[in-house]
Amino acid sequence: MFKRLALWVAVIALVGSFAVPVASAQEDADLSAIKAYALEKATAMKAGTEAFLAGAQDYHDLIDAAGDEPYAAVWADDPDGVSALIEQMRTDWLNASVNYEQNEGIIAGVPSLAYYDTLLDAGPSAEEAPDEALDWSLVLPDGTELASPGNLFHHLSEPALYGTNPEFVALDADLNGDGEIGYTEALPDANLLLGIAQRLDDETGNMIAALEDWEPTLEDAFTALLVMIPTMNEYFGQWRDSAFIEGNAAAEESFVAVSRLSDILSILTGLDLVYDSVSPVVAAQDAELDAQINAGFDDLITFVDDLFAQEQDGTAFAAEEVDFFGTEAQDKAETLAAQVAQAADLAGLMIVLD
Repeated sequence: MFKRLALWVAVIALVGSFAVPVASAQEDADLSAIKAYALEKATAMKAGTEAFLAGAQDYHDLIDAAGDEPYAAVWADDPDGVSALIEQMRTDWLNASVNYEQNEGIIAGVPSLAYYDTLLDAGPSAEEAPDEALDWSLVLPDGTELASPGNLFHHLSEPALYGTNPEFVALDADLNGDGEIGYTEALPDANLLLGIAQRLDDETGNMIAALEDWEPTLEDAFTALLVMIPTMNEYFGQWRDSAFIEGNAAAEESFVAVSRLSDILSILTGLDLVYDSVSPVVAAQDAELDAQINAGFDDLITFVDDLFAQEQDGTAFAAEEVDFFGTEAQDKAETLAAQVAQAADLAGLMIVLD
């Protein structure tokens, strides 16, 4: 889960200690579409986190009122109702997560916003990486404090909701009613889940406030592109290790709600929109280069979309195939990033990644 570190390493490996000399005066660009898109996705995300929080509160209240052995009691009393409540929370959580992934290219790629990506989606826990973990605490409703527990989406809320971290499970339960307790069938710890949902919703609101104050610059746009494009190996590695490839034997606790390919498409779609906003600046300097970059985005998105369509149609990919696809996607991404770096140079920008 060392995504941000991996992003910077990938870019530095691609362009070295990258500082583009100022080649010409910076062109004016209309970047309003970037901010509008980011706020639209963040607002949709907030609707998801609010609904998830409401469900977590209902679930907490249900457990809190049940007395001794509350999880077994509520499950025995109304398994269909509890299953429906958990399913609705998962739906609301996924709505929040999908909208964040569509925004991640901007949030993670713009330095002034990247804190929220680390906290919400990408940061490791102190247990995993004490030198890299964000210094923050999650305080649960009962007063328990978790120090630097990782990111809110994939270290905390997803494993709690889907039962992939045994420490977050209160009771194994046959949620789908097929007579067996399968993968992701569990009742989450209500105290933990509510604390996570509260903080996820709060921080989403804080991210929206940061976006409202943010005035995108040309440097922001090119920095986001250069940071986020050459990251395919990492995402494909997460897909390889997930339940979508390894099944119930997957060691990865996250990326069970939706295929990582869907997330990759969401990130690339957001980055493509970012480039659309700076494309006129590039075309004014080099129309051929602009066409190559647009074609590069189309090629990479089509490549990932085709794999996702095959997966949706039932194709079971082997881990070795995923590694091969990841290498091909990374090659495409590095070529595209190099072209974007050239475009930044032509635009007269000084982009420093270190």
